[in-house]
Amino acid sequence: MSSPRNIAPSTTEADPDRRRSLAKLTRSPLSISPNYNSGSRAGSFSNSFKNNQFLHNKSPLGDGMPREGSPGSNEVAIEDIGPEEPNPEDFSYGLQDPKLMGTAYRHVGSDPLKHEGGDISHGIYKFAKDKPRRSHSFSSLQSYERRGSSASSLNVPGGFRRNYVLSHQHGTIARQTPSVFTRNFIEFLSIYGHFAGEDLEDDDAVICHYEYNKTTMDEESALLLDTAEFNPRGTATDRKAYFLLLKAFVGTGVLFLPKAFSNGGLLFSIVVLSTFGFLSYWCYLILVLAKRAVRVSSFADIGLKLYGPWLQNLILTSIVISQIGFVAAYIVFTAENLRAFLTNVFGYQNLDIKWIIISQLVFLMPVSLVRDITKLSLSSVLANVFIFTGLIVIVYFTLFSLVFENQLTPGEGIYYLVNKDEFSLFIGVAIFAFEGIGLIIPIEESMIQPSHFPAVLAKVLATVSVIMVCIASLGYMTFGAHTRTVILLNLPQSSIFIIATQLLYSIAILLSTPLQLFPAIRLIESKIFIRKGKYSSSIKWGKNMFRWAFILIVALIALFGGKNLDKFVSFVGCFACIPLVYMYPPILHLKSCCDYKNATDPQDKNRKFWMSIVNYILTILGGLLFLYTTYDILT
Repeated sequence: MSSPRNIAPSTTEADPDRRRSLAKLTRSPLSISPNYNSGSRAGSFSNSFKNNQFLHNKSPLGDGMPREGSPGSNEVAIEDIGPEEPNPEDFSYGLQDPKLMGTAYRHVGSDPLKHEGGDISHGIYKFAKDKPRRSHSFSSLQSYERRGSSASSLNVPGGFRRNYVLSHQHGTIARQTPSVFTRNFIEFLSIYGHFAGEDLEDDDAVICHYEYNKTTMDEESALLLDTAEFNPRGTATDRKAYFLLLKAFVGTGVLFLPKAFSNGGLLFSIVVLSTFGFLSYWCYLILVLAKRAVRVSSFADIGLKLYGPWLQNLILTSIVISQIGFVAAYIVFTAENLRAFLTNVFGYQNLDIKWIIISQLVFLMPVSLVRDITKLSLSSVLANVFIFTGLIVIVYFTLFSLVFENQLTPGEGIYYLVNKDEFSLFIGVAIFAFEGIGLIIPIEESMIQPSHFPAVLAKVLATVSVIMVCIASLGYMTFGAHTRTVILLNLPQSSIFIIATQLLYSIAILLSTPLQLFPAIRLIESKIFIRKGKYSSSIKWGKNMFRWAFILIVALIALFGGKNLDKFVSFVGCFACIPLVYMYPPILHLKSCCDYKNATDPQDKNRKFWMSIVNYILTILGGLLFLYTTYDILT
């Protein structure tokens, strides 16, 4: 066997210590982590530079052995060339300065690959020479932070025109930076851009281009996160999701409930309203479960994937009809309050409601042309402030009337059990008050931890049920058979607070009407106009004319429904909302999550069997309610 080759050409005899040191160099120095500093990037990488074994006078393994470049060798030491400690300002995102890296290259010679361990250390110098801005893992983790907006952060198809949002990042277009006061409302508006999970992006303009600042995460924290529990695109904490859902459910419907209690009877109304609250929670939950099982983000697309185009078109039709009904009811509600305001302030008697409805078109027709719903942020803020302020005023004056005027005596003509003649009217109004299915999917997908959504939804619907039962029972017990369709009309009309509340509530509903119109307009518009309007002025004006015609049709429906507002609201709840809330989700959940015939686990098979039974019962019950209540209201 031949003797080992002498690997120390500069000496006449082999140096065993030198040979052992070179053998240890086969371990990559990249496996030796520098001291990590959790402070600034420059400071952490400055420590990495100072602790880099290849730039100091000892071996990478810290055994104290000299190497080329140390004092006494033929090369010049780094201390003689560069500064003793690098300045953190010489770094960009924590990477070494090219001047210092040039020093390192001179330290190892003109051709570092020809020196001992050069093939190992070359990758380090090449990495610094190429000088990437940041590591790939950190870049991919932060890509949502650089590109996202409150709308694009929702895990839905479309992404709200990422190219446009990227142009904001590069400074070609000025970004909108709302204040803290309006930021949450803009995020709430952006959810309407994905109403019912649909991609309602307009080809002519970006719907919402607000860019938020997410919480910064580093690479180590990302390793601790469970992807099944964490949504990297999520922006809403559990608390924010709670208030988003609360704003979605608490609105005008609560003002119709005292009259609805008069139609249904006190005990019957409380029991049925609480039952609808629980059924709404269950149907919203199984809709989310079906979405997760099918892995489709759109309500209608879930139906398309499970049953075909017929159910998809049926769901979209129900969404459009429900939104038209809501807007028409809001227009009538606003007209009633404005008529009361004009009567109390200016003394106009017997003012025809149709003129007030027509006058609202002066505001609604121009606003309907707005494509960027971010521009509605201020109106959304004012509407929510006016609504919650109005609720406080209503509760205060109703309690005042019950305690001081009625002396805690209930009003006349109260049905304490059930009103057998008009109970069907109550069912529609109760469903109308709980309808908010269009915002369930986008809010769930905006959560940072979607697994917490069932608990958050349960808290919201429990809160909403308590608010509705308390306000409706209080109003009905105070005014009895004299309860008006809108509870505001029962309060003292001479009070300045009531007059102001009527005006502010009317303004609030008028300002929120364009937001309710937006999903219906975009769903129909996307089916009619295939070409983009920004490339053709005729297409763009065609869209504008369509929106004006749509507003006129809704106003005509409001004129017809304004003759009897409580029956109109009940009809909207029965005809549009019952299929959307209590029939479609069980049908979707039945096929996506309840295949008990192919289940192998006996316990799982039994659970899916009973779930399928519940879905069948819900579907049949919803169908019977739909047919009976709609027929009874129309006749």
